[in-house]
Amino acid sequence: MLPLGCILFAGYILKGGFSLWCNETFCSSARHVRRQLPSMIVLLLILFAVSTQALAAVPPEITADAAIVVDTGSGRVLYEKNADKREYPASMTKMMTCLLAIESGRLGSIVEVSPNAADVECTRMHPGDQIRMQDLITQMMLISDNGAATAVGESLSGGDIDYFAERMNRRATSLGMTNTHFVNANGMPDDDHYSTARDMEKLAAAAFQNQIFRKIVSTKDTNIYYIRPAGRVEYCVNTNELLGNYEGMVGGKTGWTSAARGCLTVAADRDSHELIAVVMHSDDDESRFLEAAALLDYGFAQMGEK
Repeated sequence: MLPLGCILFAGYILKGGFSLWCNETFCSSARHVRRQLPSMIVLLLILFAVSTQALAAVPPEITADAAIVVDTGSGRVLYEKNADKREYPASMTKMMTCLLAIESGRLGSIVEVSPNAADVECTRMHPGDQIRMQDLITQMMLISDNGAATAVGESLSGGDIDYFAERMNRRATSLGMTNTHFVNANGMPDDDHYSTARDMEKLAAAAFQNQIFRKIVSTKDTNIYYIRPAGRVEYCVNTNELLGNYEGMVGGKTGWTSAARGCLTVAADRDSHELIAVVMHSDDDESRFLEAAALLDYGFAQMGEK
C-alpha cells in the first residue's frame, strides 16, 4: 500500500502548501515547482493505483474452514482452502432443490403445502397453503425458507423426501460432485448430509447456466402471491447481502446452521469474466460476506494478470 506520507504529501500539494515547502528545501523558485505539480500529482496517483492493484493480488486471509474461487469460463481455480474437506452445506443445499424444480418443467404447477413441510423449522409455510412452484422456489431461495424447500421436494417426489434426496444425489453425481451426499431438500443438519467447497462450486456453475435460476437469485426483493389463502402476500428480501453492494454481483445462496456456521456461494461478473466463490463454516454471519467479497476481489485481480 502507498505510504501514508505520500498520500498526505499529495494532499498538501493540492492545498497549495507545497510552494513554501519547496522554497525552503529544494529550490529558490516556487514558480518552477508549480509547473511540475501536474506531473508529480499524476505520478503519485499512478503509484497509488499500482499499489492498490498489487494489494488486491495478495491472497486473502480466509478464516472460513473451507473456500474456493473459480473462473467459470476456464474452470481455473484461482484460490482454494480445504476445498475438498467435508462440511455441512446448510441452505446452500437449496441450490440443488431449485435446479431440480426448474429442470422438472413444472414451474406453473400448484403446490399444496403438507403438514410436514409446514412443521419444518424456519418457514412461513402453513398446512394447506397453495402456491405456484415458481413462487415457491423464489420464496425458498430469497429468504431461505426451509418449509418451502421441503414442499418442493415432496411435490417432485410424490411426497417421498427420501426419493427426492436420491434424485438430488444422482444429479450431483452427473455434475461430478464426488464428495457430496444429500438426505433432505433444505440443508438441515444431518451427519449424512455433507458437501465440499469444490462440489458446491460445481453445483453453482451448473445452476448459473440456467437463466431462470439466475433471475431468481439476482432478485433483491419481491412479493410472493399465494393462491390459497386468497390475497395472501409474502414480502421476501434476499438474504445475500452482497447483492447490490458488490460490483458485478449476479447472485447466490446463503447458508447458516449452528453446525454449518456461515456458508455462502456467490457468482459475480466483470469484464466478461464470471467467478464463483464459496465459503463454508465461517466464524460468524457477516464474515462469510466479507470473505466471499475478498475472494472475488482476489480472483478478478488474478484474471487481470493473464
